[in-house]
Amino acid sequence: MENTTQKAENSLPALIRKVLGSPHSEQVIKAQIIQLASQNLHVPEVLTSLVEVLPLTKDKETKDRLVLFLSGLNTSRFTDLNALSDALLELFKTEKDRNIRTSLLARLKDGLHQDQRLAAFFISLSADESLSEQERIVVQDAISSLPAVSEEVALAALLKNVNSPNVLQLQALELAEQCTVWTEKIVEGLKPYLDVKNDREIRFRILSRLSEAKLLNNEYAPMLISILRTDNDAYARDKALTALGKIKPWNADVITQLFWSATQDGDEVVRQNALKLQNELPELSNEQLTELAGLLSTERSAGVRLTLLNMLKPVMRIREIREAVAGAFSNNPGVFEDTEFNTLTDLLTPYAGRDEYINNQLIGSVKGLPNTAQRKKVLSLLISKVKIDTILAPVLSLFEKERDESLREILFNQVKALSVSRHPELVDVFCTELTEPGSPFRITCAGILANVAELYPQVVTALEDVLLYDNDRELVRLSLDGYLRPGVEKRFDILLAVVKNEMLDTLSRQKALDAIMKGAIDEHQQEELTNALSGLKPNTLQTRGS
Repeated sequence: MENTTQKAENSLPALIRKVLGSPHSEQVIKAQIIQLASQNLHVPEVLTSLVEVLPLTKDKETKDRLVLFLSGLNTSRFTDLNALSDALLELFKTEKDRNIRTSLLARLKDGLHQDQRLAAFFISLSADESLSEQERIVVQDAISSLPAVSEEVALAALLKNVNSPNVLQLQALELAEQCTVWTEKIVEGLKPYLDVKNDREIRFRILSRLSEAKLLNNEYAPMLISILRTDNDAYARDKALTALGKIKPWNADVITQLFWSATQDGDEVVRQNALKLQNELPELSNEQLTELAGLLSTERSAGVRLTLLNMLKPVMRIREIREAVAGAFSNNPGVFEDTEFNTLTDLLTPYAGRDEYINNQLIGSVKGLPNTAQRKKVLSLLISKVKIDTILAPVLSLFEKERDESLREILFNQVKALSVSRHPELVDVFCTELTEPGSPFRITCAGILANVAELYPQVVTALEDVLLYDNDRELVRLSLDGYLRPGVEKRFDILLAVVKNEMLDTLSRQKALDAIMKGAIDEHQQEELTNALSGLKPNTLQTRGS
């Protein structure tokens, strides 16, 4: 009798596979087999065979019975649920029926305490937008009832729900909060949740925890500063300010933000708290002060920039700091309002002329100053203290680009006395001015260039332009003197134009005629000259050449 019972038990798994796996078996028989299996779960492989046959079952009635049976199964006495979990997971992936999917999830949820792998499964599902409402409820219940949360599980939930709705982000945070210690990995996974677009409660729960655990460092400063500058909620800004104050040591960005919040924030409580934090400001090192000076060019608030300048005033004697101030000014000179500009130039004035770096930064800043008065002040400051030939290149560049005539005159007056032979770069600048009809410096340039006409071809071209098109007697006289210098190749048509120009003084025209007569001219040129002279009043010019 005992052997017969043993054989029946041994044959049950095979019978389950045969009957339930066959599409030809009758429903009554299938129901009886499932009932028989439920009474013999102690038999090895019975549960395994049910799990194996579940994905193969095609008719809905049998599948529903199997799912219902497995969902209500008490698995507490089983030592290993891996096979059951694997089968249910595979079935869930392909199952379309919402009720069956919900039942499968409920069964899997009940096995969380026995199969740790299921935690990752439910976390991965938490951000699945295709879940039905009932399925989502089961998933959230499963996650909230996790028996223990490892770092891996918490991190997986954080990464999965970065872009999920608030409720799922909050659930991921709650999982992370169950971890006794927040390691670097967890902290890194939380950073995206601190973005200002996320829910305020989530952001400040994280910040409070980080602050309590003394995990806030300068990596969080940009995010907190962003909240302080852009968040419309005063409570949020105040919380961010508190968190910012917990960052130690404070870097230049943090210090600058304290100044900004104390002067620019629209909420009185935030301003007061920022002032209190300023009282905790330690004595800053030279490196920190240099870093603060570098922020002058990027800080958007005029009040903060002025505060920084006043803070730096007593330490301008330190080379690195004053060079950082000058460099920041040169990098973005147009950002400084008049009050700041005057304070800044007052700080740098004692070092103009003494410090070559300061000189270069100041002259470099002029082209970026939109205000004429500011440009004039910097130029006047430099010109009175610096030898012009040491900053000639930037001065010439400014002269060529400057539109304000009074500033151009200041610059021109500095360079006109320099030797053209020692500074040939002046030649092109003076030639440009000479040939520009609207330039007020033409006569001066003509006098300078006339003395070096034989040395530079571009000078000859500029002189010819004047002789051909201009009527100003002094300008033409000076240009002609240069054109007639030995070594200058003279053109007949240029000289003839001077001869024919009755707007010019007779002496200049006579000089041009004498130069023609001294040169070799062909028959055609002789005819042109004769025709030109025949049209003049008698005895106006004398032909004294050969």
